[in-house]
Amino acid sequence: MKLELEPHRITTEMLLDVFDMPVSFHRCLVPVAGGVTPALMLSQAIWITHGLAPPSDGWFVQSQQQWTQETGLSRWEQETARRALRRAGLLEECRIGMPAKLWFRICPEAVCQALRASAGGATP
Repeated sequence: MKLELEPHRITTEMLLDVFDMPVSFHRCLVPVAGGVTPALMLSQAIWITHGLAPPSDGWFVQSQQQWTQETGLSRWEQETARRALRRAGLLEECRIGMPAKLWFRICPEAVCQALRASAGGATP
């Protein structure tokens, strides 16, 4: 008995299941942040910051699981990206509460300054 396999087909349902939300980032942040991974995390942090209420002073809580869900970054990629962003002065972190939650805040002035420097328009 000869078994014939139906050719693999991509269906609309499969595409909707697999391709849910795209992950995008601002390409101009790659040289500023020190690589694609920190640029992705910084882009996401900027996007989150845009939706904050003024009393937050730019601080937001984001769990490791939320970062993974929104960016696809593993725990280790997140930690490496966070380290790079802190060293560059582009992101602040603070642990608050019991149990402690990790709060984040981008440093908009530092991001703007780094973008100007990256574009060759740095001022002394």
